[in-house]
Amino acid sequence: MASAVLAEHAIIVTQGPLPPPPLAINGWSLSYVAVNAFFILSGFLIADSLERRADIFTYAASRALRIFPALVFLSFAAVFIFGPVFTQLSMAEYWTSGQTWLFPIQVLGFLDTSQGPAGIFADLPWAGEFSATLWTLRYEMIAYMAAAVIFFSPIPWNRLTHVALFGITSGAYLALSVFWSDAPALIMSSARLSAAFTLGMVVHGWRHCLPILPWAVLPAVPLWLLSGAHPWAEWFLNIALAAGIFWFAFAAIGGLPTWSRIPDWSYGIYIWHYPIMQAILYFDANSPPLLVAVISLPLSFALAAFSWSFIEKPSLELKGRAGEGLRSMFTRGNKPHASPDP
Repeated sequence: MASAVLAEHAIIVTQGPLPPPPLAINGWSLSYVAVNAFFILSGFLIADSLERRADIFTYAASRALRIFPALVFLSFAAVFIFGPVFTQLSMAEYWTSGQTWLFPIQVLGFLDTSQGPAGIFADLPWAGEFSATLWTLRYEMIAYMAAAVIFFSPIPWNRLTHVALFGITSGAYLALSVFWSDAPALIMSSARLSAAFTLGMVVHGWRHCLPILPWAVLPAVPLWLLSGAHPWAEWFLNIALAAGIFWFAFAAIGGLPTWSRIPDWSYGIYIWHYPIMQAILYFDANSPPLLVAVISLPLSFALAAFSWSFIEKPSLELKGRAGEGLRSMFTRGNKPHASPDP
């Protein structure tokens, strides 16, 4: 799915913001579908993480260590490596610009990530953009926190609750799409991605009852296609995605390899492919989309492999100690004191 986003961005990065999205059916683009799939998977995995750990401190440490180390590396590489090479400003202007130093704050605070360090990629179709994929991370963090609030609250955490949450979020997104289609992006995207996330939670809650067969794809795909661009089409799209994804993940396909042991490069591919494409265009603004994709794919995989092996994986190995550190930090004042010896 990360590679699917890369494939569409290879076209988008060369055409700029005005044309309609490429690789789209009834307006539903490949990268849009892939992001929904990310959140379906995330809902499944986060529900599993909460139930296995049932510990707020280890959960918080795990989520932070999965997201932030690679993001810190990316934001500082943008400022100290990409920026000086690809800015149109003089070095004095670049290093004294507030935009340069605000970029890591924007990225790590999940704020406005639509612009990179000062003057970067200024003459390209997407001028100033460093990594167009970072906007989804704020919604990932919102979903992490919302799921934890529900799990550790008095609200029952069970299969029916997951179905109710999916119904509420899907209904809210449909209502917004029909009656308030120009709602702020924070509201609209929160509703859209929450509907996908809670669908993954539903699959996790009912996993012992659901057959490992893609049977739901058969009615969902035609209904999605027949619904055109209507907002309710996304509901059928997400059902088809979930059925296909989890069948592919869990079906025993005659002994064929399932790639379940490959390193987890997806996050690195997702956050790094766009600046690599921008850099390719910087050196040859007339590069066609296919050439951009062919060059950026191995480079993105290589950088993702480096990030996983030397940043992400070592960081995740610290999650137990980090969780205990959080526990001691927040419970220090609540520990009973030993009575003095008589």
